[in-house]
Amino acid sequence: MYAVNVTIKVQNELAKKAIILALKDWSNDLFQNNGLMLRCFVDRTENQVEIFHVFRTKKEMEEVRTTKSNKFWDQIKEMGGQVTRFEGDCELEVSRGLQDLDLKFK
Repeated sequence: MYAVNVTIKVQNELAKKAIILALKDWSNDLFQNNGLMLRCFVDRTENQVEIFHVFRTKKEMEEVRTTKSNKFWDQIKEMGGQVTRFEGDCELEVSRGLQDLDLKFK
């Protein structure tokens, strides 16, 4: 699995909420067709959010990045927002309740 954490800091709460809604608009496609396994939004401040993504593979994440997300992050920067990220291979642990759902975790 491969994880990407994105930190977004924008000018105000309205901009932050708009970005989160725009990202949630992609959710169905990312989960069904692009290898996204998990996404978590962490509300840091009124104008900053952390978004933690877990993809099945680095290759799937890179495809999403080149076909969808690079343009999105660039547009946030053009509006004066700050976008930073870190990423790497990851291991995901889940509660027994989720394991019983027969999900395939590495």
